[in-house]
Amino acid sequence: MIRAGSAELTERQRQVLRAVIQDYILAAEPVGSRRVARQYGFRLSPATIRNIMADLEELGYLAQPHTSAGRIPTDLGYRYYVDSLMDRRRLSRAEESMIEKRFRPARGEVEELMRETTRVLSSLSRSVGVVLAPRWDHLAVKRIEFVQLSGGRILVILIAKSGQVQHKVVTIDETIPKEALNRIASLLNELLQGGKTLPQVRQLLVKKMSEEKALYDELLRKALTLSQKSLEEGEVYIGGATNIMGQPEFADIEKMRAIFAAFEEQSKLVKILDQCLAHEGLTITIGFENAILELQGMSLVTAPYWCGDELLGALGVIGPTRMEYSKIIPLVDFTAKLVSRYLTEQVA
Repeated sequence: MIRAGSAELTERQRQVLRAVIQDYILAAEPVGSRRVARQYGFRLSPATIRNIMADLEELGYLAQPHTSAGRIPTDLGYRYYVDSLMDRRRLSRAEESMIEKRFRPARGEVEELMRETTRVLSSLSRSVGVVLAPRWDHLAVKRIEFVQLSGGRILVILIAKSGQVQHKVVTIDETIPKEALNRIASLLNELLQGGKTLPQVRQLLVKKMSEEKALYDELLRKALTLSQKSLEEGEVYIGGATNIMGQPEFADIEKMRAIFAAFEEQSKLVKILDQCLAHEGLTITIGFENAILELQGMSLVTAPYWCGDELLGALGVIGPTRMEYSKIIPLVDFTAKLVSRYLTEQVA
């Protein structure tokens, strides 16, 4: 995470920094001292404001793209704004009610709920909505089934104790006959009794392989392989990716192409959404705080969602660092709580 400078800002500096960032969020144009003085009612001369802006630039909170231009916020400036200057607000009851109505047709099916979540987040934020589907390494699994497909592919059907169902196609380097697949499923389902997760079952398989006779080693090895494949790379739902095309920050075609390539490479999105799960709360990642190079010109607001006390996945909004944080933060927070409530009600 970007850290603010060690020097505490004066009240004047805080007010000017807030004004510059709020103006830039709305207009996407460098902000000059005269505009700040006129637009925000400061009882200071443009020359005094210009000096304050120069000090903020020296501290790393603002930047001047051209000598004759006004200032724009840096990633450090946005971080200070989000942490210390932004007005925290909640959605109005009317806004919450409108979101709830959008979700009602999707409440029955988990997959449709995930898709509707991206649509809601993207349309209301005018940015990109993302959802990391339930991670099965966190879920207690009730049952697992395998269906042999062609070309070394196997359809894995996972049923969680909390009611979620996942259909996932995995590819392996060998052909496993139907009879062997049924035996592997029976073995895994026996080990799953009592509400274990797949990682716990894998640990039991490793232990069992060290104890059982060589006669069973091959079956256990295949069971271990299939259980591992079932956990590989979570699924990410994306909505509204084209929303960012109209943002002036992304007018550069090469930059836009790199961003869309990152969206298509699910493993990268899984990586950043996984980081949200480690915090178990709302996470705001700004610019160069992103581990993914292609997304370092963007910000992410993410939050985990739950089924009861069970952490399932994460959802959020990806947009320019100039995003309207005061609007998007409560949107993501409320949506995560709403999805959690719907998933919990399904198994109640």
